Amino acid sequence: MTYVAEARPRKRPTPRKRSLIPLELRLAESKIFRARIDSHHRALLGRRNEAIAAALADKVSATTVATVVGIRVTDVKRLAGAYQDLHFSGAQPEWHLSVLTSVVRQLEQALQDKERSVARLRGDVMEGLGSAGLDIYRVAALTSLPADRIRELLRPAPSHA
Repeated sequence: MTYVAEARPRKRPTPRKRSLIPLELRLAESKIFRARIDSHHRALLGRRNEAIAAALADKVSATTVATVVGIRVTDVKRLAGAYQDLHFSGAQPEWHLSVLTSVVRQLEQALQDKERSVARLRGDVMEGLGSAGLDIYRVAALTSLPADRIRELLRPAPSHA
């Protein structure tokens, strides 16, 4: 058998993918922003928990740490209990408290970033479902969120009256 180049069937041209409109690009990029913010938040929680354990290992009182961090004393002790390998380092309590204060501020900033991201996502979703003619399943595919989560975003926030 001899190979003849023209004897094989011609490859059909694949249809061009439609380009995304700017709104669709923003929705698709939102999953990257959410992932980055969530990852940063988890890292900060780990740093906070380790700083709590280090402070307790250096004999800073649990009530002082709880006051600085803004959580209950029992939670401080529980979180510090996960770090059994930390030993007395001799660092001053003021240093530990300044580290904890810094991490708490960064956590607050990360939560604000997350809230802004969710608000921006909600606005983009509402715009996409309204004027851009996207359906909820297209929005869900672009954002990598389940359709139920998209519906949840669209519900009005409960008022605290």
